[in-house]
Amino acid sequence: AWIDPQVTERDLAFLQYTSGSTSDPKGVMVSHGNLLSNLAAIQQAFGIGEVDADHIASTGVFWLPAYHDMGLIGGVLTPLYVGGRSVLMSPNAFLAKPLRWLQAIHEFKATISGAPNFAYELCVKRTTPEERAALDLSLWRLAFCGAEPIRAATIQEFATAFADSGFCANSLYPCYGLAESTLLAAGPAFSDEPTVAAF
Repeated sequence: AWIDPQVTERDLAFLQYTSGSTSDPKGVMVSHGNLLSNLAAIQQAFGIGEVDADHIASTGVFWLPAYHDMGLIGGVLTPLYVGGRSVLMSPNAFLAKPLRWLQAIHEFKATISGAPNFAYELCVKRTTPEERAALDLSLWRLAFCGAEPIRAATIQEFATAFADSGFCANSLYPCYGLAESTLLAAGPAFSDEPTVAAF
C-alpha cells in the first residue's frame, strides 16, 4: 500500500543544526539533492565499492550520535546509500570505555570507521599494551578523523600505539566537514597517505 510521496531533489530532507564553530549556530536546510550529492562524494572519497571486494559486506562501526552530522550521515545514511552494514553503539559506551569502539571494529571486521581527534587520543591514553595486543585492526582500511582540529601528534601516536594490532598508518584519513556542506567538504583520495605540513 506504499504511495510515492513525489519527493524531488529540491525538497527539504531535514534541518541540520551547526555547532557554531565557524559562526553563530544555525539550522541548515538540507535538500534531498544535497544529501544524495554528499553521499556520492563520500562513497567516491572513501573508495567504497572500489577497494572492498564485496562492498555489500563492507562494515562500519560508529558511536557518534545521530543528531551529529558525522553520526547521522556518516554512520547511518552512507551505509544505507552504498548497501553496506553499520554497527552502531552508544556514545556513552565509547566514552566510558574507548576500547569498546576498537573491540567492535575487531569483532565485526569493520573496514571503515572514524571519529573526532579526541577519540583517537582517548584510545591511546585509556588502553593498555595487553588490550591492544588482543585486537586485530588489520581490516580497518579507512579511519577518518574530522569534526574538530586534527593534531598530527594524535594521528602519529595512534598509529604507533596500534601498529601491533595490525593497524596501518596509511589508513588514517584526515578530512573536513561542516553542516553547511551536508557533511564532507574536503578530504584526500582514499588511496593517498595522510599529509602533514606546516603553513
